Amino acid sequence: MNARITLKDAFKTHTLDQDKIISPEETVKRFRERTRLLDLKILKKTERIDNGRLDIPVFFSECGTDAKDVIGTNKQMGKGADPAQSEASAVMELAERYSFFSFKNDPENFIVDTYTKVKAGAIPFETILQSVHDRGGDEGAKEKLFEDLPLQWTKGFNMTRDKEVLIPFNWFYMINEFNGPAAGNCVEEAICQGLSELVERHTSSLVSHKQLSVPAIDPDSATDPAVREMVEKYRRAGIQFYISDFTLDMGIPTVGVLAYDPTTFPGASEIVWTAGTAPNPEKALSRALTETAQLSGDFNTCSNYVASGLPKFTTIEQAAYIIGQQPLTPISLLPNLSDNNIRIEVERYVAALEKRGMDALLINTTHPGLQIPAFYTILPGAHFRERAAEASLGMFAARLITESFDPKEAVARLDHMETLLPSRYYTRFYQGLTHLSLGDPQTAEIYLQAALDLDPATGNIPDICSYLGVSLKEMEMYDRALEVLERGEAIDPDRTDIHNLKGFCHFKMKNHEQAVACFKRVIEIDPSSGIDYANVAANLRELGQRGDAIHYYEQALRIDPSLDFARDDLDRLKGI
Repeated sequence: MNARITLKDAFKTHTLDQDKIISPEETVKRFRERTRLLDLKILKKTERIDNGRLDIPVFFSECGTDAKDVIGTNKQMGKGADPAQSEASAVMELAERYSFFSFKNDPENFIVDTYTKVKAGAIPFETILQSVHDRGGDEGAKEKLFEDLPLQWTKGFNMTRDKEVLIPFNWFYMINEFNGPAAGNCVEEAICQGLSELVERHTSSLVSHKQLSVPAIDPDSATDPAVREMVEKYRRAGIQFYISDFTLDMGIPTVGVLAYDPTTFPGASEIVWTAGTAPNPEKALSRALTETAQLSGDFNTCSNYVASGLPKFTTIEQAAYIIGQQPLTPISLLPNLSDNNIRIEVERYVAALEKRGMDALLINTTHPGLQIPAFYTILPGAHFRERAAEASLGMFAARLITESFDPKEAVARLDHMETLLPSRYYTRFYQGLTHLSLGDPQTAEIYLQAALDLDPATGNIPDICSYLGVSLKEMEMYDRALEVLERGEAIDPDRTDIHNLKGFCHFKMKNHEQAVACFKRVIEIDPSSGIDYANVAANLRELGQRGDAIHYYEQALRIDPSLDFARDDLDRLKGI
């Protein structure tokens, strides 16, 4: 397969909300026609799901059975300033994911080999180091470690260098995960979308990790009619919002929006913080405003969104470094890379990224039947909030070994890695995980405790504590497990796995009131966790609180009807 990408003129014909080469109505029509011709059940339906309070439409696209089998999830969200764009967004999100996972799941797209064998045609090792921000020395040992890893190589294209290259797909998927897949009405749209997403995640990560004080933007400086209308909709609904310039030194306009409803927070709404990137700064603001609406649940529905590019604040005081900036600056001060030709916008993106030392790598994931342009976009050196700030090649190599090999082979490879890069906490951590997989919590506990003793990065301590807690739990050492888990909780109080493990330990120790508190904390963080409603119920049952136990079992089964043990317990409590 030829991986070369040749950009063509792509003139905009629809600019009401986002800039597209065709109208959103035509986008949806084309998608439906192509899926019908394929005779595949990809799209079941689209549905508007907002309640109209903000009057900024939010749609979801529900997967058909064929798409659900490929993607593994059932729904995709879509956003836009008007219903047509929001529906098109939901449909293209489905096209993007279906294309990406179809590509990922097809072994014909990959060559499994070591870097040593493919080095001549592959991206340079320096790019691998850049992908994990590894500047810690020992390059020779790290290259030797990387050279021996069997990886999934696929053909890709370096837009910056204008050359075809082999790219280690599973290496970058491990790092980027769902950041980077994109689809569009044409090649240029898809690439622009993918690069925009990665730049947005990169600058958002830097702003949040470093708590940067960035310029505040005057919402009244916007001139785009759709943006001005959305700003007024937020105001009419009584939503307090703050707009920030997240561009930093990237040369590509990125805008952040933080919003909350003082009248419904925290009881029925959350603080929403998100961002948008586009060649035109006002289109970037439009993306951020529609994304905020998508995540907010109209600020009155008790919705609970999953944080991605930016963390979720639980108090407005936590956002002081964002909402306190003065004076307001006009949005026109942001760089503007827009053109009526999307090809030129992509070229300007690539040039701006090159100035910052970033190459734009692309893997063509277009589905051969669907034929909607789709790419996996990669920017080695980009930051992501979800990734530990103190990453390294060794850490990701150890993770890849653990996830890719049979546990016994993984143990041998990790032992060899220890000879190349001795006394690294992450090697000990993954050695512990492999021994847990082998059903040996005693040995796992030794390695995981050693990982804690090797001064791990603060952001990784909760992971180590969680698995060390599992090891101690398996050995029925519940007191020690709780001590370790509380250390992890002190660093990251929103880890549902830690609260769940604490609840289990308290249950086994018959500390049922403490167990209830732990499982309720999980539900507070993740209201969709049916199993934890059942866990609360089981402990309430032990406390003799029959009515409350019935309530929680019923809620658990509404969320997850497959919880047979909860149904059996509920029947017993009801005397059925």
